[in-house]
Amino acid sequence: MLLFWKKLSLRLRLFLSFGVLFGLMTVLTLVIQTSLYTKSRVEGLIQQELPAHLAHLGTEVALELAPSIYLSRGLANNPLIVRWVEEGRPDAELAKVSNEMAKTFQDLSYASVFFVVNDGEEISYYYFSNTLNTTKLTKANADDAWYFDYLASLKPYELNLDSNKFTGKELQMFVNYSGSEINSLGQPLIVAGVGLDMQKLADLISNYRLGEQGRASLANHKGLVEVSSKDSTITNLAATPELESLLGHDELLVKQVTFQGQALFVGVVWLEDLQRYLVVEVPRSEFMAPIMQQLYQSLLVGGLFLLLSLALFYPLAVSLSRPLVHFQRQLGVITRTLDLSKRLETTDQAELGDLAIQINSLLERIEVAISGVLGSSKRLTTTATLLAQTAGLVGRNTDKQQEVSQTMAAAVEQMSSSVAEITSTMEELSASSTQIADHSQSVVEVANLTLDSSKKGAEAMQHLQARMGDIHQDSATSLQEIIQLGSKSKEISKVMDLINTLADQTKLIAFNAALEASSAGESGKRFSVVASEIRRLADSVTDSTHEIEDRIQEIQDSISRLVITSEKGAHSIQLGMQVSSETAEDLNALVQAASKTSNAAQQISLSTKQQKTASNQVVIALHDIANASSHNAESVRGITEVSKEMIEMSQQLNELVHEFKVKQ
Repeated sequence: MLLFWKKLSLRLRLFLSFGVLFGLMTVLTLVIQTSLYTKSRVEGLIQQELPAHLAHLGTEVALELAPSIYLSRGLANNPLIVRWVEEGRPDAELAKVSNEMAKTFQDLSYASVFFVVNDGEEISYYYFSNTLNTTKLTKANADDAWYFDYLASLKPYELNLDSNKFTGKELQMFVNYSGSEINSLGQPLIVAGVGLDMQKLADLISNYRLGEQGRASLANHKGLVEVSSKDSTITNLAATPELESLLGHDELLVKQVTFQGQALFVGVVWLEDLQRYLVVEVPRSEFMAPIMQQLYQSLLVGGLFLLLSLALFYPLAVSLSRPLVHFQRQLGVITRTLDLSKRLETTDQAELGDLAIQINSLLERIEVAISGVLGSSKRLTTTATLLAQTAGLVGRNTDKQQEVSQTMAAAVEQMSSSVAEITSTMEELSASSTQIADHSQSVVEVANLTLDSSKKGAEAMQHLQARMGDIHQDSATSLQEIIQLGSKSKEISKVMDLINTLADQTKLIAFNAALEASSAGESGKRFSVVASEIRRLADSVTDSTHEIEDRIQEIQDSISRLVITSEKGAHSIQLGMQVSSETAEDLNALVQAASKTSNAAQQISLSTKQQKTASNQVVIALHDIANASSHNAESVRGITEVSKEMIEMSQQLNELVHEFKVKQ
């Protein structure tokens, strides 16, 4: 694509570029305009148009239901029916009640009229539709659940879409209204109402149109649609989370949702009188159709405008590119003739005129450069000839030239031989340096190992000194405690002496007691037994104290020996600490000496490595010199070839330069 574009002429490039630019601007303008218009229309529909239709339709439904609610209230509080119920519902008055219901039925042409009587004992249902029908209501009957649900709701009235055995399968919208009279159970005495013909309400809802496909429907408080058009899309507002979010609000809501793959504008409002949601749905596709049609029309008009603009722009593109075409032709003539004396001509005073001036200046510089190259080519020919003569390519080889060539070759060969001998010597020196460096590295490793071992020994001796100090401290503490134990044992001996004294006194008292008991006769026998037991106990105490004294004496002897042993151990520990301190000082001196040895070995190793590196560099340099000397001979031979090529190049350059035409 890029190659094709580069092959197009300038006028076509300008024409296509501006055409595409105009087209993009037109399309972008129309798209932006349509987007803004669509946004404005959507906001108008959501904020104004659809809420207004909902409010209007809700008002119509409310007006349709208002008479029914009013008549249901009147029927629930009808004096005739209330009196009839209070009188016990006599059969003779039933005809009047039926006529009252028939009158209400005929006035507004309702589908049915009913009332329920709850006197606290039984519940009776009276239904009138051309004829009066009656039945009993019970909680056990599922068809009667509407009444009990209504009582539980405590609402003054409600609208209930239902059927019974009198209506058959036909659904009616019943208005249930509670009367003001209350029975003994606190429940409404009468609940009355009318059954609306749903056809009118259904026609009102189903005939509603907003556009061609906008439809309305009624849904109960759970979101289930009860009345709708045949082609309505939404049947349950709780079917999706988007629709369900419209429920539970008293205010009017309008949202854009997607249901069953179709984009819809949905408006919902709660009708308090009807106790239902009024729902209006409008397909977005119908709403967007006029906008898209307008967009297509705008695109068509924009396309025609674009074609007209291109038709007017093509001559302009031709006129803009004409001076460039003229430049191209003049440059073509200069290229074909290589006449650098010619110049570009133009009447333009703007960018094209400046371009012509710059090109003419370039031609002048090229002309000067070609003239300089022409003179340089002549000098190059002369220089190449002299170089060829020097190399022996041109003219006859004289004896002097041959001698110079031979002398140069001999010098090169001699220099190469000397360099080879020096290289061999340096290689041997490099090998020796390598061996020295390896041995010095071994010395460094041994010195480092010695240094590490000395440091570990010094650290171990420091730990030993610390442990010896701890042992000395523990020994002193133990010795002190042993001495205290000896003192405590002596105190125990004093206590035992006291116990012996008490035992002797106890025996004396027991002996006196025994004497007193014997003198007392028969009454003192028992006391004599007690006295003998006390004396025996005192003897036992005395024996025990003697044993304890023996054990204490043994303990004191052991403590004395232990004190002597501890003092000897403390003295030995003190001597060990002095010896370990002297050893630690020796090890520290050894560490310092090993550190100096390691540093010296590292310096020797570093020096030998530097010497090895230097010798390797010298060997490399000598190899380079040897290679350079071997190349010198080839270079001498190459000079001849180069001089020959220079002569040929100077000849070709002369031929090329003479093709250009310059001012003489």
